Amino acid sequence: MDIKGEYQIGASREQVWAALNDPEVLKRCIPGCESLEKTGETDMQAKVMAAIGPVRARFNTTLKLENMNPPQSYTLAGESKAGAAGFGRGAADITLTEQDGGTLLSYTADFKVGGKLAQVGSRLVVGATRKIADDFFSKFSLELDPRAQRLDEDIEVEAAGLSRNTWLALAGAILVLLIWWFLLR
Repeated sequence: MDIKGEYQIGASREQVWAALNDPEVLKRCIPGCESLEKTGETDMQAKVMAAIGPVRARFNTTLKLENMNPPQSYTLAGESKAGAAGFGRGAADITLTEQDGGTLLSYTADFKVGGKLAQVGSRLVVGATRKIADDFFSKFSLELDPRAQRLDEDIEVEAAGLSRNTWLALAGAILVLLIWWFLLR
């Protein structure tokens, strides 16, 4: 599943690049991130708590920066293991382009699940993954520029044939199902 997005950020490409490589900034932007530690030049470990209503689950994730081309692009790859519930793997190709006195951040993310997670249904997984990616890149963009804005949001929502509120409700339902699935393991 491919997930794409673009954000216009009122900061230089070098500033955006530095933030993309700063574990503290990434920690603040990953929803539910409890810890994020750099374990090598390009490796990080994260613990993320997801909570929806009374359901809470903690995920251990390994992140790796790949295909680095400073300050223009890199790939942020991650893997989470959930025991009997399955696994999730994903990567986001991030490109920074100087535009309109700031930086255009473009990303294309791909995410795959296996085990019990794969049985949830591809539409549900796509919706939840899109929401997580959008939340991260939105927080990241706003961290650098309070006036940052997503450029392609209306196009993506229209192309899917669903309203933004429908997508948000669907994504919330998916996350509840995924967390419930993790708790059954």
